[in-house]
Amino acid sequence: MNVLLYVDDLILTDDEKLIRSCKEDLAREFEMKDMGLMYYFLGFELWQGDGELYVSQGKYANEILKTFCMESRKPMETPLVTSWGKEDANVGEEVEVTIY
Repeated sequence: MNVLLYVDDLILTDDEKLIRSCKEDLAREFEMKDMGLMYYFLGFELWQGDGELYVSQGKYANEILKTFCMESRKPMETPLVTSWGKEDANVGEEVEVTIY
C-alpha cells in the first residue's frame, strides 16, 4: 500500500479492500473525512480507470496562459526553432566561467 501525506491530505493507493480497512483503522485513531476519489491535487487533474490513472496539467497550463493574456494565441507543435545545426563545443571563444 502507498500512503502519501501532504499537509492535511492523506492519499491511499492499493486494492480497494485494503484501502477500506486502512481507512477504518485510521478513523478509529484520528478525526478524518473521506473525500472519495481524487480528481485534482497539487495542480494535477486526475482520472481513474480500471487499474489506470491518467494525469494532466491542462488546467494549470490554461491558468498560466490566462495570467499572461495568452489564452487566444495559436498553439505550436514545437515552440522552439527546429532548424538549428549542431555546433562543435570545442570551437569558438572561451567563456569566463566565474561570471556565471
